[in-house]
Amino acid sequence: MKKLTIFLLVLISVTFSARASYISLKTTVTSKVENDILKVSILAKNEGDEAAHGVQAEIRVGEKKSLLKKAERLGINQFYRAQASFKLDHKNPGQYPLIVTIYYADANQYPFSALTCQTFSYRAEALSLDILGQMGSATFWEAGKIKLALKNMGKTEMSVSTYLVVPRELTVEEACQIRIPAMSDYHLSFGVKNFSALSGSTYQVFAISEYEKDGFHLTSITPGFIRIAQSRTVLGIDYIYLAGILAVLVVVFAVIQLRRSVPKK
Repeated sequence: MKKLTIFLLVLISVTFSARASYISLKTTVTSKVENDILKVSILAKNEGDEAAHGVQAEIRVGEKKSLLKKAERLGINQFYRAQASFKLDHKNPGQYPLIVTIYYADANQYPFSALTCQTFSYRAEALSLDILGQMGSATFWEAGKIKLALKNMGKTEMSVSTYLVVPRELTVEEACQIRIPAMSDYHLSFGVKNFSALSGSTYQVFAISEYEKDGFHLTSITPGFIRIAQSRTVLGIDYIYLAGILAVLVVVFAVIQLRRSVPKK
């Protein structure tokens, strides 16, 4: 019984739970077009339990990019606010993508980024979409693929430019031009590589599909998630299996010690 007690004390001493600090930026983006000027407002709140450093927004509209003001430090429950304006010169009216990236760093100056994607209307009212998308999630460490399914709800074939928008911690393949027959599905995948993401991180990504119909430009945005997970092994055996083996050994050892401690009649 003494041996069992010592063993359990040692097991408890090496088993602990650690609660890591984190930064969570909840971002709200509003936009409106007045006289061919796109006005964008960004509001980001730090809902984590650690301050964010070097917080800065970048707005992308077509080929145009703009870095906005930087906040050196964003404490817990504090807000980052920024505004920007863009002169629009699109050829056709319709719906166009607006991509916002928030850059920030933790206390160790390790860089992170978070994406927000939405559409804005240019010289047009609300338009219905013929192209709809569905994208799930992908998990990998160094490289992997995320799948996208597109559906053409229209009665004519559509030529669609599709690309994946990812944070700067990831690298993705370039855009592809596809043709989707009427009332048909189209399946494709994007190859993604881990550039600087930490294991355990989860990123929201967006597949943007743009096409033309009846003189209008339309944009369909499909969200998805990529989780970065490093495979942890000892002598080629995954930690999860090792933990299971250890748990079985602990039970067996405890049963043996209990049987030995029972006095024989």
